[in-house]
Amino acid sequence: MKKKELENILDQVTAGIRAEKIEEPAASDAAQRVWTQLAVDENAPRMSANRPQDAGAPIMGVPTSGALTAGIPTEGRIDGCMDFQSLIPAYLDNELSEARSLLLVDHTHECIPCRKALKKARESRIAAATVVAKPARHKRSQPKYALQPVVMRWGIAAVVVIGLGLIALPLIQRYVPFGSFDVTVQAADGPLYAVSDAQTRPLAAGAKLQRGDVIRTAKDAHAVVRLGDGTTIEMKDRSEFSIRETLRGTTIHLDRGSVIVEAAKQKNHLFVDTGDSLVSVTGTTFAVNAGTKGSRISVIEGEVHVDRNGSEKVLRPGEQATTNASIETVPVKDEISWSHNAARYAQTLADLAALQTDLNAVAKQGARHSTHLLDMMPENTAFYAALPNLGATIAESNRIIEERIQQNPALRDWFANRREPRGPVSNQVMPVIKEFSEQLGEEIAVGAGIDDQGTPVGPVVLAELKNPTGFRAFFDSEMKKLAGEGKNAPQIQWVDDPNASSAASSTAQGSDKQIYMWIAGDVLVAGPKLTQLRAIAKRTQTNSFTSSTFYNRIAAVYREGAGLVLAADLEKIIAYTKGLRRIAVGEEREQALNQLGVFNLKSFVVDQKDTDGHTHTRAVLSFSEATHGITSWLAQPSAMGSLDYISPDANIVGGFVVKNPSALVDDLLGVLNTVCPDLNKHLNQLQTDHGLDLRKDFAAPLGGEYAFAIDGPILPTPSWKLIFEVNDPVHLQQTFERVVTEINQQAAKEGKKGLEWDRAQSGDRTFYSLRSKDFGVEINYVFANGYLIAGPTRALVQQALAYHDSGTTLVRSAKFTAGLPADGNANFSALIYHNLAPIVQPFANRIANSNSVSEDKQKAIAAMAGNMQPTLAYAYAYGDHIEFSSNTEGGPFGLSPATLLGMPNAFELQHLLESSLRPQSK
Repeated sequence: MKKKELENILDQVTAGIRAEKIEEPAASDAAQRVWTQLAVDENAPRMSANRPQDAGAPIMGVPTSGALTAGIPTEGRIDGCMDFQSLIPAYLDNELSEARSLLLVDHTHECIPCRKALKKARESRIAAATVVAKPARHKRSQPKYALQPVVMRWGIAAVVVIGLGLIALPLIQRYVPFGSFDVTVQAADGPLYAVSDAQTRPLAAGAKLQRGDVIRTAKDAHAVVRLGDGTTIEMKDRSEFSIRETLRGTTIHLDRGSVIVEAAKQKNHLFVDTGDSLVSVTGTTFAVNAGTKGSRISVIEGEVHVDRNGSEKVLRPGEQATTNASIETVPVKDEISWSHNAARYAQTLADLAALQTDLNAVAKQGARHSTHLLDMMPENTAFYAALPNLGATIAESNRIIEERIQQNPALRDWFANRREPRGPVSNQVMPVIKEFSEQLGEEIAVGAGIDDQGTPVGPVVLAELKNPTGFRAFFDSEMKKLAGEGKNAPQIQWVDDPNASSAASSTAQGSDKQIYMWIAGDVLVAGPKLTQLRAIAKRTQTNSFTSSTFYNRIAAVYREGAGLVLAADLEKIIAYTKGLRRIAVGEEREQALNQLGVFNLKSFVVDQKDTDGHTHTRAVLSFSEATHGITSWLAQPSAMGSLDYISPDANIVGGFVVKNPSALVDDLLGVLNTVCPDLNKHLNQLQTDHGLDLRKDFAAPLGGEYAFAIDGPILPTPSWKLIFEVNDPVHLQQTFERVVTEINQQAAKEGKKGLEWDRAQSGDRTFYSLRSKDFGVEINYVFANGYLIAGPTRALVQQALAYHDSGTTLVRSAKFTAGLPADGNANFSALIYHNLAPIVQPFANRIANSNSVSEDKQKAIAAMAGNMQPTLAYAYAYGDHIEFSSNTEGGPFGLSPATLLGMPNAFELQHLLESSLRPQSK
């Protein structure tokens, strides 16, 4: 039986259960049975007048007597608050049965008058106890039932409900039908049928499909099916699919055959499930062919995400993917040649390919190997940024796009459908960008300083000018246009000579919108303070900044070819902010930072440039060579065998090698001892009382290699892994066992269950399991090949060993190797790898589909999640600096300088500029 048929049966059964009506007498009898069960505890002996705890307790049909039980109902049935309140004296004297104690406590949780009565009775007894002196104090037994068990039970119930909800939510979103079902046969050329287990009925144009219908075309037949949101599905002959609409979105279950889907713009995703792959889109055109050997996915317009066994691939116009190596790829135009719209699709593919070729041919700003803007920076410069002049590239790309759109109706329709309506704003923006870029040189630099008091000095902007004599007139003309359009333009004051400027000009510095501009030869200098321009003028006469270490670090970037450059003089910042730090963090923390080696830092320089079609990001952290602190921990590049225990589909991986684990622990203990002077006393006491030494028992048995990974599902239990190099596993295991023994002894004193060991032998390996009896948390690990491999389950640990033994590991995966740099190094000192799309995509979809998020933000979130590519960031540690690099698109975690500055791809440049200059509604 097919999966689809099983789902249809399940739908019918659940619908029948929901439709079933329960007779009133049956419901009443069930309620009576529940009350009877609660009223009488069948697991305990029956109440008896001979038992002290039952003395005076109400028994069915037996009258009670005595002052203590006055007012207690004579019948066993409890009908209301008066009956509950009559049980309070016996409950406080611990003479009430456990079943009735449970009923009373549960009732007082919901009934305020009875809760007040219980509280008043307790207070009365306490007051009486203080008046009447007792000759001896006897230990009073606790009531059999108290509030704490109820709270515990409700807490456990809440945890169970939440856990089941987290497990069930993805299933509900994917399988439970949701919303109206609006599917219509738009066109049919040849026999078309709706098939089910019981019957097959013919369909004609205009027919409405029912939820659960399987649609099939006969030999030589074609059909077009339209969804309620405007999506159309064109079917080839001998094709079959069904449609399911859930909270997750609309899913087309393609059992066999070929379809071409023109997806409409929609908030939720549209999916095509072929059994061996899941295709997800939002507003695009693509083809899917599901056959016996596998599937072939082809993209005509837009972007398609193909998920196969948890591995996702992104396809763009003209690209194709198959789910089986035995299925060869074919030209997309041939794949869709059966369609009635084949000519239109082929033309769109050709036009987009030609446009992309033209855009790739646009001359881009190359790496810069020299600059004199850096030489002009003031002596107090502590921050430096330089970016290439991209105006010509932007303008030329836009010109080509505009030209192709005007010439080609297919491209015009494509751009109109995928973006906001076009307006006249772009015709105003692009000429300005082009004219400005033609006035400026190949680079723009920004510098900011710090004065002797540690106060930041405002930024100064420098740019080369191609036409210094005509730039001022051009700039003034553009400012007048802005003023004429009612836009807030800054107050510009031109300065011919900063040193000779009048005092009146200097006093005008108080305005927040005041900008001083000076043309120094062929360089434009601009800043909010006149003093900054004077500092630049002074620099043209003396060159002390060029002899600084900070300058030399930045100059080295230019010698190797600079792209986007960001730099900070950490040595100057640390020196000039010493007084402020002591006030902010205190003397002790200042000393702790020094022990960590923070004050050994000198500079931090980031450079990002495009090389051979890849975005290469490199950051260099330089410092004084030290024998302690953070800068001394990381070892020089070394092999990492721990990565052989991590799968190719891991989501997050971190690995690093250290010089000496014991020295690292010594540094940390020294810092903690400075921050908390009593720490050494506690550690010495720990060693004396329990015989445990952090340095000798924990750090010394370890090697210098460590790795961590999220390698599998994150729900219901995150699939984490820890892999440590271990030189002395026997000593480390003995340390673990001593620690567990001490914890259990302390837990026993506090009335807790503590930890529980479990060992299992498999061949020559011993698998250890350590579980908390109180919290249910479990850790499993094994010592193998000189490593400790740990995870939340034994199955995950065994799986890690299988990856190692088979050689199917992260370091051999195509996603990981695609980010490896060609820099001549064989190893790393540290690395961070992430493939977050499988984790982030579901959460991004939920946020994007939230009603509280605007449509623009929904698109931005969806685009961000969809464009998250696997990224590898790595580090090389040397004597006086550490190099951090990433050789994958977007930089580490997608937070590259280009991303932070909002630099988009070629197709979105115009949209960004239009949005930024479009008048905002007030």
